[in-house]
Amino acid sequence: MTRSVERPVSEAEGSDRSAARGDPAAARDLAKTSRDAAWGWRSNFDQLMPVVLFLVFFNFESLRVAGLNNIEIAIIAASAWSVKAAYSRRRRGLPIGAWLPVITAYLLLRAGISIAVERDLVDFGVSTEAVYFGIGIGTKMLVGLAAAATVIAGRPAMMWAARRFMRLPGEVYDDPDFVTTMRNVTWVVTFYEVGSAVWDFWLYNNASVNWFLVTRQGVNFFAAFLVILATLLYVDRRFSRIEGCPTLPELISRAASQTART
Repeated sequence: MTRSVERPVSEAEGSDRSAARGDPAAARDLAKTSRDAAWGWRSNFDQLMPVVLFLVFFNFESLRVAGLNNIEIAIIAASAWSVKAAYSRRRRGLPIGAWLPVITAYLLLRAGISIAVERDLVDFGVSTEAVYFGIGIGTKMLVGLAAAATVIAGRPAMMWAARRFMRLPGEVYDDPDFVTTMRNVTWVVTFYEVGSAVWDFWLYNNASVNWFLVTRQGVNFFAAFLVILATLLYVDRRFSRIEGCPTLPELISRAASQTART
């Protein structure tokens, strides 16, 4: 039984397919678009700046501004940049709009709790730094467990994301290969988030705050890159077996083109 879909081929799709057929110039353009979409310099800069700001202010132990000490200023500066980065992603048309209020509230709540601990308004029996970083580590663990729960419940989170962000023919979403692919990618999210949380927990307990931040940033960046690369290769191979489903380079190119027009 054939599941293919007859539809007109747009100029953009024609270019994508010419790349798939081996046109060197189109392939280079598509590769550049894919790299820019996944690892744009602004994205990396926004990920790095909260770490830099925290380290700079945290290590000025005598710093006092408006009654705030160095750790409080470090938390506020890092949190403020993270909020700014979330809004910047939204303005560039990247898929964060619906989650922006949640992310902003989370960042402000984490900063507020950490500062409350520093000012002895609440006491968890650990340092302010442990509370601040511990909330982030715990959040990673919860995200991983939540992703696993969606698979166990038969509603993989990545299937929801695909329906929300991918414009595909309706029958593609019901294809067994597509469903299996989204389920397996959700498991990848689970193992990465849980593994990253365990690694962060171990590292925090075996390194200074400075080395924790620097080492975590470097290791997590390369680990994320490798996991994303392997996952994209897997998804691309699986998508190529589904009739009527665009290739992954096509989907990335469409998303990048839509972002550029926003």
